[in-house]
Amino acid sequence: MARRTKGQAAWWCLVAGSLLAAAPLARADYFDDVGISALRDEFGAALPVASDVPVMIVEADRDADPGNVEYAPDPDYPEFEGQILTVGEGGPRVYAPFSAHATGVGRRFFGLRSSVAPGIDRIAVYSTLNWLGPAFLRLGEIRGPKAAVSRVAAHAWVGSADSDITGAANAETLRRVDWLIERDELLHVVGFNGSRSAPLLADAGNVLAVAHTGTDRHRATLAIDADYVAGRTRPHLVAPDKTPSGATGRIASVAAMLIGAGHDDPSLSRGSTKTRTGWRIYNAERAEVIRAVLMSGADRITANGDGANITDYRVAEGDRMDNGLDRRYGAGQLNAQRSYRILTAGEQDSREDGAAGGRIAPIGFDYDASFGGAGGSNAQATYALVTGAGGGVLTATLVWNLEIVGGALFFDPTGVRHDLDLFLDDVSGGRRRAVAASRGSLDNNETLHVTLAPGRRYEIRVRPGDDQRPFDRDYALAWQVTAGAAAVGPAGDPGPSPHGPVRPGS
Repeated sequence: MARRTKGQAAWWCLVAGSLLAAAPLARADYFDDVGISALRDEFGAALPVASDVPVMIVEADRDADPGNVEYAPDPDYPEFEGQILTVGEGGPRVYAPFSAHATGVGRRFFGLRSSVAPGIDRIAVYSTLNWLGPAFLRLGEIRGPKAAVSRVAAHAWVGSADSDITGAANAETLRRVDWLIERDELLHVVGFNGSRSAPLLADAGNVLAVAHTGTDRHRATLAIDADYVAGRTRPHLVAPDKTPSGATGRIASVAAMLIGAGHDDPSLSRGSTKTRTGWRIYNAERAEVIRAVLMSGADRITANGDGANITDYRVAEGDRMDNGLDRRYGAGQLNAQRSYRILTAGEQDSREDGAAGGRIAPIGFDYDASFGGAGGSNAQATYALVTGAGGGVLTATLVWNLEIVGGALFFDPTGVRHDLDLFLDDVSGGRRRAVAASRGSLDNNETLHVTLAPGRRYEIRVRPGDDQRPFDRDYALAWQVTAGAAAVGPAGDPGPSPHGPVRPGS
């Protein structure tokens, strides 16, 4: 992978390299490997294709001249017919020269035949230097990042904004990205190649860091500062492809499809918000929800057409992260069909937020806009689940954002890391027995993957970590019960169960 340093007029410099030199053609069986073929067979023409979902693609620079667009996908590539590629959001259309690397990522992201989101017709294209600088993120300025129209950003590059990874520019970049994701619900899908000298952007807290299946591209996050600590799991998700860049385009495409589905059907959500540009964002299309849905739907054992597979998920003790993920593969491999089903099962409240008995369906998600309470008044969320005669496997993923104070006019980089835990108890017969727990203290996600016995009553519980001070934050929880299956890999020590009565109807 080529790398080089470029000095800039600003006070920071960028060390960046694209994740692959050229993008090979798509494998015909990729759609089978990740459940897209099955999804299309199941839903046919009713399957959303991300129409009216604006996106952005950010690529490494090949030339410091801001008028040179060698970082852009080829606008004349046949799979981009009818799509509008612009230099930045609202800028002029992209013309030659172009980047073969960006074209390969773009084909997987929004190509008419190679992607699952061919309805995308507005693509903002940025070079890394312009995106980090005044054109968007405004690194080094008093002002905050520009308001984003785009909903998904694909970053198939790695780099550093400082010669020292602990430098102020790296920390500020991560803080601006994390604030932007929460404030404008702009999901960042970040390619990750395991580099230990490039904290951008995989070390951010609120991104979805991805790699490709079958290779050892993992590394824990680096020690940047008190908020961006070492040891957090990377990647979060993998996809079958030849490179991390290819996986970035693949997963960004499915994310855009899910966002489109959540936006097109407001009945899936129990609430909404607005971005700074005035876009109505329903709960089903929030960045936290999409991350949780993608991770909860992932496969832990694969049978890919190219033979590069996950076969030993969390088998070795050294691969078991405290947040329930595998050190090498995160939540596992992308499964578009399962993630789509989780999302379209709809939002379902916890018992504390008014659901009758707290009962949930075997599949779905919840977005809790205010959890914890300033005085700990809302410091537990309970989801009651009853298994049928066949039992099954529960996969549940809890996701929340790293909090950055931020601001558009005067950016405040102050950050706060919150700690939430995820528990599963068997409450059959009026007695509570701890089954499993995910209690990582570093990551802002937790996952359970547990075999459920038939004919039992269970409770999924969200609680603050043991040392968590009172707070008021949001989170997303996604879950699915796969009938007739057995869990893959040890669930881990359940630890102490949160105490509390077993209420009627649970």
